[in-house]
Amino acid sequence: MIRRRSNGWPAVRLMRAPASSLSPVARTTDWLCRTFELQDPAHARLLPMEGLRGMAVILVFLQHYCVQAELIGLPPGVTGSFAALFHSYGNFGVELFFVLSGYLIYGALVRRAPPFIVFMRRRIVRIYPAFLAVFCPVLLATFMFIPGRIPDGAIPAIRYIAANLFLVAGIVPMVRIVDVAWSLSYEMFFYIATGFLILGLCVGRLQRTARLVVLALLWATFLIGSLTQEWLPLRMMPFFAGMALAEGMGGRVPGWAGWAGWAPALGLAVLSTHRVGPVVGELIQTICFFLLCAVCFRSVGRVSQLMCWAPLRWLGNMSYSYYLVHGFIVRLSMTALAQVVTGALPPVAFWLLIVPLFAATLAGSALLFVGVEKPVSLR
Repeated sequence: MIRRRSNGWPAVRLMRAPASSLSPVARTTDWLCRTFELQDPAHARLLPMEGLRGMAVILVFLQHYCVQAELIGLPPGVTGSFAALFHSYGNFGVELFFVLSGYLIYGALVRRAPPFIVFMRRRIVRIYPAFLAVFCPVLLATFMFIPGRIPDGAIPAIRYIAANLFLVAGIVPMVRIVDVAWSLSYEMFFYIATGFLILGLCVGRLQRTARLVVLALLWATFLIGSLTQEWLPLRMMPFFAGMALAEGMGGRVPGWAGWAGWAPALGLAVLSTHRVGPVVGELIQTICFFLLCAVCFRSVGRVSQLMCWAPLRWLGNMSYSYYLVHGFIVRLSMTALAQVVTGALPPVAFWLLIVPLFAATLAGSALLFVGVEKPVSLR
C-alpha cells in the first residue's frame, strides 16, 4: 500500500502475502518487487523520483534507437520526423538525470555534511562497480576489433586508458571507450565541486537565504560563461535546477505546470536549440525539467501519479545499469539489421522493432543490475 510522509511526499510500504498463496501473475509481480524495489519495504522514499528516472531512460533509449535508424536510412514522412525529433530531444533525458542528481547530492550534503572522504567513497562505490563491469569487456573489444582507437606506444595508451577509467574523457575532449561515460564525467565533477563547496568552503553551514545567493551567483557566472566560452560544459546547467529544488524553490509550482515540464518542452527545446542556439535551448529545457520535478516531488497533479506507476519505477531503479548497457545492445542490433536491409529502413519495420529492441535492452540491463549494481553498489 502507499502511505505519505508528514511533508506530503509519497512513500511506499509493501505488504506481501505468502508466496504459496499467490497466483502465477502475483508471484511474478512479487518477484519483480523484491528484485527492483531498491530499499527495504519498511523504509520510506520519494516514489515519483524513481518514475522520473524511468522516463529519462526511455528518452535516452529513443534517442539511441532513432540515431541508429537514421544511420541505416529512413524515408521522409512521419517516421523520419519522429526519428529526427527524438534524435534531438531524447538526448535531454540525461539532463533530467542531472536535475535529480543535483537535488539528491546537494540536498544530502546540506542536511548531513559527512566528511568529504566518506562522501566521495560512497560516490565511488555507487558508480564504479557497474561501470567497471562494462568498461573492462569494452576495453578488450576495443583492443581486438577497433584498431587505431588505442594510441600507439605504452605511455600514450596508458594515458588514454587512464583518462577513460578515471572519467576524465567526458570533460576533456577525446574519443571515449564507453561512449555514455561522458555523463559520468559530469557527475563525478559535480560530486567533487559540490563536496568542496558545501564541505570544504562550509557553504552548508550558511542560512538558506545565503546559500541561495551563492547558488544564484554561481548559476549566473556559469550562464554568462556559457555564452562566451565554448569549452564550458553547458549540459551541466540542470544540476543548478536540482540544487534549487533541494532548497525548496519549487514549493509553489502548481500541479498543471508538470505538463509544461514535459509535453510542450518536447518541441520547444528542439526548436530553441536550432533557432536561438544551444545555451538558450539548454536554459529552457532546464526550466521545464525544474517545473516537472517540482510538481512530482510535491506529489500533486496527474504527472506525479504517473511517475509512481510501479513498472516505470522499477525501470528507474535500474536506470544506471540500463544507461550503461542499452547503447551497445541498440548499436549491435541495428548494425546486424543493416547487413540484411537494402536501402532505407521501412517505416513499418521502424515502429515494429521498438518493442523487441527495448525488451532486449531491459534484459541486458537487468543482468547488470541484479548481478553487480544491486548487490555491490546498493547493498
